[in-house]
Amino acid sequence: MSNSPEVQSTALQRRRWFSWIWVVPLIAVGVVAWLTLRAVIDRGPLITISFNEAEGIQAGDTKIRHKDVDLGTVESLYLNREMSRVLVRARMRRSVESHLNAGTRFWIVRPRVGVGGISGLATLVSGSYIEMYPGSASSSSEPQRSFVGLDDPPVLAPDIPGRSFTLRTDDLGSLIGGSPVSYRGVPVGEIEGYQLDPGGKQINIFAFVRAPYERFVTSATRFWNSGGIDLAVGAQGLRFRASSWQQLISGGVSFDTPDSALNGAGSPAGAEFRLYGNQYDAQRDPRGETLTYRAIFHGGAGDIGPGTDVQLQGAGVGQVKESHLQFDDSSQSLITRVTLEIDPSKVEIVHRRSTGGAPDDPAAVLGARLEKLVARGLRAHLVSANFLTGSKVVSLDLVPESPPARITDDDGMAELPTTSSTDITAVLASVQSVLHHIDSATAGPELGHAIKELDATLSHLDQLSAAIEPQVEPLMSSLRQTAEAAQRTLTAANSVLGTTASSGADLPRLIRELTDSARSLRDLADYLERHPESLLRGRKPDQQVDKP
Repeated sequence: MSNSPEVQSTALQRRRWFSWIWVVPLIAVGVVAWLTLRAVIDRGPLITISFNEAEGIQAGDTKIRHKDVDLGTVESLYLNREMSRVLVRARMRRSVESHLNAGTRFWIVRPRVGVGGISGLATLVSGSYIEMYPGSASSSSEPQRSFVGLDDPPVLAPDIPGRSFTLRTDDLGSLIGGSPVSYRGVPVGEIEGYQLDPGGKQINIFAFVRAPYERFVTSATRFWNSGGIDLAVGAQGLRFRASSWQQLISGGVSFDTPDSALNGAGSPAGAEFRLYGNQYDAQRDPRGETLTYRAIFHGGAGDIGPGTDVQLQGAGVGQVKESHLQFDDSSQSLITRVTLEIDPSKVEIVHRRSTGGAPDDPAAVLGARLEKLVARGLRAHLVSANFLTGSKVVSLDLVPESPPARITDDDGMAELPTTSSTDITAVLASVQSVLHHIDSATAGPELGHAIKELDATLSHLDQLSAAIEPQVEPLMSSLRQTAEAAQRTLTAANSVLGTTASSGADLPRLIRELTDSARSLRDLADYLERHPESLLRGRKPDQQVDKP
């Protein structure tokens, strides 16, 4: 029996309702529902980031990334009430919710030219985006939903191992964020930033040293500004030191630690150090306790000031800490009060004598020796260290035959006895005074008149000598002949009378006198022959008659 038409139509409709064509829409609806559910599950908190400007940021398009992974999307942008900052509202993923705290950092990535070169060139094609450095996901970190974006990217990533130290200085110089930090010429870190202290007197610079080099920073470490060109002229002459091209542009900081302190405990993070102006100042600054003295010099001390060398018998042992020019009302004169700092490690004490309970403090030991030297004539005075620049140093020297003195107390500070300066400046001043007096004496008309008269007198003497000289030679010859004839006569008389005069004493004496007279005549003739001008000028004291 065949089915009726009504039954066949009902079966056909039932088969059409279950058609496979409905499978595709159902799958699409399921996928959409799953994606919607997943989006709701992944939907994280809504955060607000404040920027000075939002160049390149677009609502619904700009992403928030970390290590090139999308962590959120910008939903809207608007200005604050003061119209001074841009507020960016972004929806973050739920997976980063635990990293949104006080340690989180945001900044806009765009093409930049900095110390390390050019960065962010990829954004020329892909567009700007917001980079995020997540905060620590510790249980003690409080969640945060409002952030202040950085104007510039941080120099170092927060997760880089190492330690940050604080350097204190009076002048920032050429240092900027990103300036390199070097240890014996090797780059080991960077300058993270700087800020002026509340008092406005010093600048705090934050230097980060990467691991494992942070262990080389100890309490004996010295930091100095190594940027630019270090050119100085002092007691040691000309000092010149040029930095690398990177330090010339961005500045730099270097540090060094003595070999004896390398095995010591490293300084903790945040430890403070002084930043010296150059390597020379950093190396000569005392590392231990020092001796402080005061010296008073009468008059001005020239360019003596902080940093001036202090020498002991020509060897550098310290430096000047302060120098003040003062007017002493009691004596109505100018004085220069200088504060000296002496490093005991610069003086090695050998063959040390045992003094029982003497202290082992190097400063006290050297101080006792200086007191003995002062009793023996040690004095402080100013000397020229460089003839070209005229710079001076404070020199401690033993002055012979100096009056007795000792180290006295001046307002709680030991005062060294001083002596007058004997440097080249004083010598040149004395020479200049002498030359001035000579110039004054020779500039008068009397000296010129006397020189003219003397010249005329000498001319007349030369003419007279020339006229007498032809007559002197025959006279000398005649005198010589006369003396020789007298000598022969006396010789003959002596031979005749010598045998007949037995008791008379007058005749021998007469013969001796005649002999002496003849000899004197001969000497006179010889002298006049050599010095004919003596007939007019007389005999000079240094011209003696030669005797045979």
